[in-house]
Amino acid sequence: MGTTPTNFPAVGRQLFGVHSVCSIDRTTRLPTGIARILGDISLAFEASSVDNRGGSSFYPWATEITEVDSNINFQIKEYPDWVMQNYAAAKITTTAASATDGTVSALVNKEGTSVFDATTGIATATLKSGEAANMKTGAFRVVAASATTVDVYAVSNFQFTRGTTLYADDNTMKITTSPLTIVDAGASPAEVPGTGIELTGGSGTVAMTIGDVAEYHVTPPHSGMSKVEIGVEGYIFPEHELYIFGKQRADGRSMYVHCPKAVCTSGMTWNFSQGDFSTTDISAKLLNDSVLGNVATLYFSDNIL
Repeated sequence: MGTTPTNFPAVGRQLFGVHSVCSIDRTTRLPTGIARILGDISLAFEASSVDNRGGSSFYPWATEITEVDSNINFQIKEYPDWVMQNYAAAKITTTAASATDGTVSALVNKEGTSVFDATTGIATATLKSGEAANMKTGAFRVVAASATTVDVYAVSNFQFTRGTTLYADDNTMKITTSPLTIVDAGASPAEVPGTGIELTGGSGTVAMTIGDVAEYHVTPPHSGMSKVEIGVEGYIFPEHELYIFGKQRADGRSMYVHCPKAVCTSGMTWNFSQGDFSTTDISAKLLNDSVLGNVATLYFSDNIL
């Protein structure tokens, strides 16, 4: 009998903390992203059993496990694209950086069809040259006040002090004190005051229907932006692989877990907490991978520091 350990591990395994979660696309077999700002993570393999009872005994004569429910539950404190794709079935559209001019979306009719019209309505909402400093993040509604004039409404006072300070007329968030006159594209565009945006009329005679509404979105100069759409037909909760890493302990011991086939069972939430960062709790079912023949593999090592 020796006096030094000959088998790994020499002592019982002790797990500590969480380092990261990484998702793998099961089609390309490549990582889709990593999350590092995490709360608790738990792998649960909860068994159900059936007892054989009979006679006068209060206790079972035998028991057998009938099924095991394999789940992973974790709390994420950041919202990378892959999290929203895996756990909200989201459609994500990205826009490249626009560090000078920002991004102004195309006009879209929201009520009626006359406000956004390349011929008889407003053809475009665009950034006025040199006015990027006055852009305010958000959505803006353009309402036909007459056949040739419009009022503009914001949906929030967010960034109203960016550049030229903007004021809403009242609680309806109208930001045009007087209606703006829309003329055809050969004349000067109408400037939405304090926002850096101008509205250019169509190529023909402007003739809008009173009460019709269009909308455009504004993002000031940026390093990139994403539009995340939830509930789009055809977008599903995809099967994916997961790698979960615990923290390396002070003595060099480390562990990570590979789950070859997972699928969301919980959806996710976006919490707007007062004075706190947002978190979401996510649950996924771990499925048996027919190639690997398991639902999870745990890797332990005793690193030499």
